[in-house]
Amino acid sequence: MPKPWRLKIYLVLFLAVVAVYILLPTFLGFKPLREQAENTGKEVPGYVSLFPEKELNLGLDLRGGIYLELEVSVAEAVNNRLDLMAGEISRFLKEEKVEGAIADRIPKTYRIRVLLPDPSAVKKLKDHMNDYYHGALSEERAGSELVYRSEEKDESKLQALYQQLAKGLSPKEVEVERSGGSDLFRIVLKTARESDAIRSVISSQFPELKETGDPYKVILVALDPYLEKLRSDSVKQAVETIRNRIDRYGVAEPSIRQLGESRVVVELPGVTDPDRAISIVKKAGKLEFKLVDESKKDEEVQVLVADIRKQSQIPEGFTEEVVTALNEAAKGKIPAEDQIVFELQHDPVTKKVVGGTPYLLKRKAEVSGDMLKAAQVSVHDNEPYVSISFNAVGTKAFADLTAANVGKRLAILLDGNVTTAPVIKSAIPSGEAQITLGYGNYQFLLKRAEDLVLVLREGALPASLKEITKTVIGPSLGKSAIHKGLIAALIAGITVVVFMALYYKLSGLIADCVLGLNVLYILGLLALFQATLTLPGIAGIVLTMGMALDANILIFERIREEIKNGKMAKAAIEAGFSNAWTAVVDTHITTFLSGMVLYQFGTGPIRGFAVTLMIGVATTLFTAYWVTRLVFEYLTVKMKIQKVSI
Repeated sequence: MPKPWRLKIYLVLFLAVVAVYILLPTFLGFKPLREQAENTGKEVPGYVSLFPEKELNLGLDLRGGIYLELEVSVAEAVNNRLDLMAGEISRFLKEEKVEGAIADRIPKTYRIRVLLPDPSAVKKLKDHMNDYYHGALSEERAGSELVYRSEEKDESKLQALYQQLAKGLSPKEVEVERSGGSDLFRIVLKTARESDAIRSVISSQFPELKETGDPYKVILVALDPYLEKLRSDSVKQAVETIRNRIDRYGVAEPSIRQLGESRVVVELPGVTDPDRAISIVKKAGKLEFKLVDESKKDEEVQVLVADIRKQSQIPEGFTEEVVTALNEAAKGKIPAEDQIVFELQHDPVTKKVVGGTPYLLKRKAEVSGDMLKAAQVSVHDNEPYVSISFNAVGTKAFADLTAANVGKRLAILLDGNVTTAPVIKSAIPSGEAQITLGYGNYQFLLKRAEDLVLVLREGALPASLKEITKTVIGPSLGKSAIHKGLIAALIAGITVVVFMALYYKLSGLIADCVLGLNVLYILGLLALFQATLTLPGIAGIVLTMGMALDANILIFERIREEIKNGKMAKAAIEAGFSNAWTAVVDTHITTFLSGMVLYQFGTGPIRGFAVTLMIGVATTLFTAYWVTRLVFEYLTVKMKIQKVSI
């Protein structure tokens, strides 16, 4: 046998052996053996370690699992970022010792309002904007306000005065503002003409207030290009955050990808606890530390919430929609910088929410989860809890917060709900804190703590996720799909194999054998590149089988024509393969390009079909043309056959 033929035959056999080697762990079930060894602490059998750990991945429709389609609330992501900007500006002004400055986002807008006492503070703000927010925010001056100072230092009396002032001036259609802990009261005017009337009312009804001069109000507007980037980045960040959480959760071969402008598709094959997995994916993971407003006792807050529910006909419940409605109805009854938040109680058996304790909290988050450095599960007196520590910025902020509020309560919020509200007994300069999870079953609390640590470590989602589509596929359905898919593939395969053998005789049998080699190569490449085999993927393999035989049919028909024209077997085979090459390549290239388009723009099932189709095109060109030609050349040159059975 000539040396080139030997090399070609060895190459074909070598690739076939490699494909079998890669696929053996899948067909012999090595993965359960490895998992059992890990769970029991035993070693895997020696022969198992000789084969690769990666196996052929099966999609959701073949092995069961979860399919989720989630909508990222991009508007919420933008609002969160602007709230964070307002907090950063507040901290900057505090560090610059600008007294009585207020920075907050104007509700339902993409604007930040900054109230400043004098022109020098305005200059500091402008310099800060140029250094840190150039291209993100633009300045929009919006006139001046009236500012009054009270000599009263007692917080409860200042709060009572604030409420009287807001009530007394409400007919004038003005807004009264006060930053927590400050003795400054700001009167936001609709027009400059109101200033004299307001001064007259205050001097007659509130003589204890002294005017301090006209402050400056600056409106900072988020620029459109920056908003678009925030929206785009929020979806990308959501994809990465979910991917990190799922990787830590331990799901094998997950698929997380963006769909359209604001949706995320999550496929989790083989998940046995779908509710827990969905909870981890959807949990926002937003950690905040907020001060409790001590101007009202807990009993007074409970009565207030009950009255608001009754007067505004707000139903019982503690969902985000209900809490938002409560806070809207509470305007004028609680300070403008406060909000009502609940600590939820869960049934120890069903784990459902059965009640909630209302808290009156400062709206501004003094410390947030983006300042975290580490989070871990700890256990004390058989009660699991979460230990957290802050980075350098968070440590300083937490130390300043605790030092300035000794004796007050600090609420720890996760995803908008209070987890605990301990009293600050002393300053905490170490930047460490604990999140307790209540009392109950140890294993349940431990699992909650582990999930919370997982979420905190991987970071908060940039915005909440709305569930659009959820499909949970059980393993039994997957087995049924596999069975039906294999039956369909087997029937299709037998049909084309029998047709080729009957119609093209020995040549048809050669094509059938090469077809089996083609399918082996396809499965081997799927396992090698860790592509996922789905039910549509099986359909793609069946289609590839037809395409492979179609290529052989083109070649065989050209060989028949050459034989009819009187050529000998060797010459007819060479001419048939050479003349059919262009047509075979053209059809396969167009099919491959179609597969690329399907993969780029299709969803899960379509992408699974596209993957097997593209791999099948590549293997078909190799087997249907190159391997089949090698067999025919061997028969005519080595075996010296004079007549082709075709």
